[in-house]
Amino acid sequence: MPQLMSAAALLASNPNPNDADIDAAMSGNICRCGTYPRIRAAIKQAARAIARAREEG
Repeated sequence: MPQLMSAAALLASNPNPNDADIDAAMSGNICRCGTYPRIRAAIKQAARAIARAREEG
């Protein structure tokens, strides 16, 4: 849950984060599963979806 909240806060303050932005925002979240690259990709995908939704309406 903390990762989701960190990602949501990042996207609320930075609608188009780069890898460094994402890494900095997520740095306080420890994940033992090693899926950081997938988490980063998911945040970028969410950012694109938010941008499309804003364009549409």
